[in-house]
Amino acid sequence: MLKYRLILTLIANLLFVIKISAQDFKGKATTYPTEAYGDTTSSGEILNAKILTASHEYFPIGSLIEVLNLKNKKIVQVIINDNEVSDEELTLEFTEAVGHALEMKKHDIIDVRILVISWGKTAGNIAINAKRESDFKLDFRKYDYVKPTDSKKN
Repeated sequence: MLKYRLILTLIANLLFVIKISAQDFKGKATTYPTEAYGDTTSSGEILNAKILTASHEYFPIGSLIEVLNLKNKKIVQVIINDNEVSDEELTLEFTEAVGHALEMKKHDIIDVRILVISWGKTAGNIAINAKRESDFKLDFRKYDYVKPTDSKKN
């Protein structure tokens, strides 16, 4: 009986932690302006159109978020690597790779739902230190960046 009570307590604590860490936001989003690629982001990384990254004014660098295009229900997970959004009416700006995954037209403004999976620099360190987009890939099953075994196979 004590074993079951302990297991139920652990499950309840885990659900409480998940509820705190998973926060949901809605807003407007678009891709970065073309001239922004090659600039240095707030994280120190060079902005690359082919990497799944985004900018949010208040989310900490390295936060892992899930972005849902409310129009077509396409979802993608991205790392926050910048804190400068070019238009105050935008909640999020992201790379062309993110726009492609969300199946949106370049530079359109779309309505999105943002789910924070993890706050801070938990998953961002690999992205920030990567020298090119083929140095890493996003593993959607683990919600974290992982190094590929052979980048030429990707």
